[in-house]
Amino acid sequence: MLYIKIFIAFFLISVIFTVIIKKIALRFNIVDNPDGDRKIHKKITPLLGGVAIFFSYFLSLFVFRADLLSGNLEPSHWFGFFIGAVFIVVGGFLDDKYNLPAKWQIVWPVLASMAVVLGGVNIEKISNPFGDLIYFSTFLSSAIIFLWLLGMTYTTKLLDGLDGLASGVSAIGALVIFLFTISTKYYQPDIALASFLFFTVLCGFLVFNFNPAKIFLGESGSLLLGYILGVLAIISGGKIAIALLVIGLPALDVLWTIVRRIISGKNPFKASDRKHLHHRLIDLGLSQKQAVLFFYFVSGFFGLTGLFLQSKGKFLALGGLLILMLALIIGFYLLENRNKKFKKEKLLLHICCAPCGAYLISEILLKSFDITLYFYNSNIDSLEEYNKRLKFVREISEEYKLKLEIEPYNHDAWLSKAKGLESEPEKGARCFVCYYDRLSKTAKKAKVLAIKNFYTTLLVSPYKDSKKINEFGDSLSFEHDLSFLKLDFDQADLYKKSNELAKAKEFYRQKYCGCEFAR
Repeated sequence: MLYIKIFIAFFLISVIFTVIIKKIALRFNIVDNPDGDRKIHKKITPLLGGVAIFFSYFLSLFVFRADLLSGNLEPSHWFGFFIGAVFIVVGGFLDDKYNLPAKWQIVWPVLASMAVVLGGVNIEKISNPFGDLIYFSTFLSSAIIFLWLLGMTYTTKLLDGLDGLASGVSAIGALVIFLFTISTKYYQPDIALASFLFFTVLCGFLVFNFNPAKIFLGESGSLLLGYILGVLAIISGGKIAIALLVIGLPALDVLWTIVRRIISGKNPFKASDRKHLHHRLIDLGLSQKQAVLFFYFVSGFFGLTGLFLQSKGKFLALGGLLILMLALIIGFYLLENRNKKFKKEKLLLHICCAPCGAYLISEILLKSFDITLYFYNSNIDSLEEYNKRLKFVREISEEYKLKLEIEPYNHDAWLSKAKGLESEPEKGARCFVCYYDRLSKTAKKAKVLAIKNFYTTLLVSPYKDSKKINEFGDSLSFEHDLSFLKLDFDQADLYKKSNELAKAKEFYRQKYCGCEFAR
């Protein structure tokens, strides 16, 4: 009954802190912008979730400080734990706000790990599945703790790629440690309480972090989760095997990522790609929720299994996790090679609106191209109108599972380009500036994304000068060593079918191109 009351109280406190921090992040523009390639989300999302978790969790520990200090841990142990968390949260906040260089990002986990060691936390011995207990010297204990915490922080950092993934897996880890330390055989009520409070706080945060996420962990949160989980595993009596069973699959994915990047000649800590296991599951056709639930199931299954196994059994379970990871690596490798034989050419498609794009995409381009949509339309006269059009472009992206690149709205930049041309007629000099601006931006984006082909939905509309658009496309393709598509279609027929499809799908159908001078 006590734990139920604790859960209700601190679940609500976590929710309140998350709401407050979410508003602060939006107020000071500490947000993550969408990136249609490596990042999965489609809209601007506040960061600093780790700050909310920090305040919620350490407030709960402070409330129950008497219970926590009644166990075997010294005040210095808890103080070192707290100081380490402060290092991570402050450093993560600075990184979220100022996007620090990679060389600074490792400083905070290093300082946090040192704080725990200097606080006096140590591992005296661990179980040996093949014989007697293994005892550690102070130096070796400190080195193991230091490396363990670094490994845990970077595992959750790299795991944080889908809504609710890192926070959910960490919550499962906290729950498993709670169940382990509350059992009569390993009874440690102080550690059980600390683990249950962490589980409770993460449940409150998950209300806003599960798909579709309304707040992200940020750098502070993605590091903090692994740090806290790693410390709980150590202070519960060196129950590293239990934590590894929960987070083993993500940890092996991180290890494989490091090896893969080193083999390909890249810096394993600076490079980024879409080859993490969670990205591959998405590419395989799973939804975000399905991919996250897959990780939840694996973590929960192996973690709970560990509660009933002795040392040798846990060792075998870890071996099972390794076999599972190897099977996934080999399976995805074979699938990737098979898909290369049937791979479509990539195309970056500048899309002005859903009505002009839907039919062109679904009936003409999708058969031959792997399409990435590019929404760059700062000529639109208001943010409200811009967001209306973007909303339905997102629907197309989601329906056909297309990547979507979005450029931030910057109408002032467009007005400066159109200065002096305000009174030009439709299909006049102002429109030419607009065509060239959007095509030039698309060509440059295609170059950055290493996409050879580009095109625009502007050519669907009979109200645009298609000859001029094609001229600009050809010129830019030569300039950037790209290919501007040459499509043979009846423009009037395509425009008619596009409108019919837009009407059937109940898309927003605007009555002007978006420019205030064309009204």
